[in-house]
Amino acid sequence: MFHVQLIPLALVCVASVCLSLLAGCELSGGAAADVSVTFKPDEAATDGGDRDGSDATVVAATGGVGTFRGRVVFQGTAPSLADLHGAGAAVKDAEICAALTVPDERLIVGPDGGVANVFVYLSKAPRGFPKSPVPVEPVYFDQKGCRFLPHAMIVRAKQTVLVLSGDPIAHNTHTFPKKNTAFNQGIPASDRSGTPMSYRSSESTPVPVKCDFHAWMSAWHLVLDHPFGAVTNENGDFEIPNIPSGEHRFQVWHEGADGFYIERNLKVPIAANVPTEMEINYPASSFSN
Repeated sequence: MFHVQLIPLALVCVASVCLSLLAGCELSGGAAADVSVTFKPDEAATDGGDRDGSDATVVAATGGVGTFRGRVVFQGTAPSLADLHGAGAAVKDAEICAALTVPDERLIVGPDGGVANVFVYLSKAPRGFPKSPVPVEPVYFDQKGCRFLPHAMIVRAKQTVLVLSGDPIAHNTHTFPKKNTAFNQGIPASDRSGTPMSYRSSESTPVPVKCDFHAWMSAWHLVLDHPFGAVTNENGDFEIPNIPSGEHRFQVWHEGADGFYIERNLKVPIAANVPTEMEINYPASSFSN
């Protein structure tokens, strides 16, 4: 079990609460009192429950929505990963693909320990949450210098993905989903209009993406049917807004983690109108080099 530090942002006061162990309590006017109960957050940790995180039930719903934000921080000395190839390497389409060094993006750690490209998400929307419409705006998946950009991104099910290319050579984008039909198509050189693709349904884990023409190229698409997910930025920061208040189980997934999960079924209490902040530790021992 990895250590997670929960940082409460506000003290919660419960006022005018009348509790009785016998027959309830009454207000002076004789009406039963409305009792507001606030659950003290448990220490955020994984447990041995639903192993795929599919039970995203709100345990202690209090009404309203809140925000989950935080950082994923590498604990210990980050390993030095060798570049996939250096400038001038003898690779296919070297004039473009070896014009610059191509780094190994399996682990990107910032100066203060923040880890990029970590997915933080609910496997399913909270029970009873109304379905949100699929965004009409497409998301863009680019290729430049024989690298996929971005390396990790979230896609809504049925949302259009436009696959672009900024390289004057042909590429191939090949997805390897578990539930959806694979997309495997050549992308024309310097295509800035984009080749459309989409995922029919959500996936429980991120989908690997490869280029069959240039074997070192890789990326990840997390396909969700709800808006409750984020990818950490270069500083390890993430933010997920508008989450129904209550307790939820989040997946914290990274391609370099042993077994892919930094945290599995991470319990996070969300309070209405009060951000929940958390620092999630990524132990060096859990990175699979």
